[in-house]
Amino acid sequence: MQWIRARAMPLGRISPGQGGDMQVKTSQDNGQVIIKVSGNVDTKAAEELRSELARVLQMTPTKVTMNLKMVPSIGSSGIGKILVFFKELNKRQASFEIKGIQENIHELFKAIKLDKLFPITKA
Repeated sequence: MQWIRARAMPLGRISPGQGGDMQVKTSQDNGQVIIKVSGNVDTKAAEELRSELARVLQMTPTKVTMNLKMVPSIGSSGIGKILVFFKELNKRQASFEIKGIQENIHELFKAIKLDKLFPITKA
């Protein structure tokens, strides 16, 4: 299996992916940012996710909602990037939640107790 690195694009655009490559789309409205991620989040894609999340932090959001419904798999690197992002938002007193997640990833996040840190809902 060969992984192709997704390229980061400016906020509000979709990074071009092929097949299972990760794509990130962000939108902002009144201090709230919605991040929609799709594709596999492997080690290389996790670095691109980190770049996108850093751009979101520059927007100084008060609330961030992440949708992972179109993510079939996520590695430990991707989970780590989400945790670092959550901690930075927490320092800034901004809220974070995941709305929309596949069952297998939801079970994984529950097993490692991420649901104790921030709200995670499947819908």
